[in-house]
Amino acid sequence: ITVKRATLAPLPALTLAAMAAKLLDANRRLSANTRAAYKSDVASFDAWRAGRMLSKSTVEQYANAMLAEGQPAGTVNRRLAAVRWLARHWSRQALDDVSLSSVQREQVARQAERVADVPALRNPNAELLAGRHVKLGEFDRLMDACIADKTPAGARDGAMLMLAWSTGMRMGELLALSMASIARREGYVELAIVGKGGKHRAVAVPVVAREVLTRYLATGRPELRARDVTPRKAQQQHRDADAVFLGARGRRIGRSDVWREVNRAADKAGLVAEGVRVFPHALRHSCGTHLVQAGVDIRYVQAHLGHASPVTTEVYTHITASHLREDFD
Repeated sequence: ITVKRATLAPLPALTLAAMAAKLLDANRRLSANTRAAYKSDVASFDAWRAGRMLSKSTVEQYANAMLAEGQPAGTVNRRLAAVRWLARHWSRQALDDVSLSSVQREQVARQAERVADVPALRNPNAELLAGRHVKLGEFDRLMDACIADKTPAGARDGAMLMLAWSTGMRMGELLALSMASIARREGYVELAIVGKGGKHRAVAVPVVAREVLTRYLATGRPELRARDVTPRKAQQQHRDADAVFLGARGRRIGRSDVWREVNRAADKAGLVAEGVRVFPHALRHSCGTHLVQAGVDIRYVQAHLGHASPVTTEVYTHITASHLREDFD
């Protein structure tokens, strides 16, 4: 944190991105996806500030700049959370820094705490949150676009969308699915999911989703694995051979692939032309929302989505705090 040179000695010449990477690499309690997201968000802020003082005012200017660029409120809040996380750690570190005087330690810690106190956006514009919840009619159009695509990729994308919609899996959980994750029980199919922090949960696949998944596994997946496989990719293909969702070269698909395919389906469905934004994570929100609207117990929804806290479930399901409190009384 940059402070007045007249009173404080200069801190080590590390960029915020480098410092965040060092801290995150040492913290194995966070998932690989969370560490990668924090690194990316801190790096974005570090590049934007271009050496300017790290202060509460600078962070607030950063938030305003992102809003001016048209960034969704959720993106702004996520990036601010990464900056606050780093500031809180820096505040604790400053108090233990024996290279600084007691006055300097207090000043650095105080400045870091001010940065950590920058509030999240409180829905300054409701339109910024559009896309977090995919309506039933919109989802039907997405699935129709996938069904109309008779290629193996169309079958795969339909299976991914249907599973994300019906089970509420995170994208990382969906992409990590292996054939060994699928358990065929008597009368139903169950998925063994490894969530955040390595937590395991089992989720039953609804009948409609089961049919879509079965059709993809029977027709789309083998063909995808067999197409255009080069010797150079053989080793990678062997590692990915058990993955449920594969690309054209027989490799496990990634997050960028999911974003691209969801956008492609939304475009074919005519949603893009109507200004409707569809994000992969919105399917997870939609799952929770529809379960609650159908009268499913909030505690089951919490377990189904793999949330550690019912407060998170409240956010995901777009229900009021009073509704949540009543359900637990």
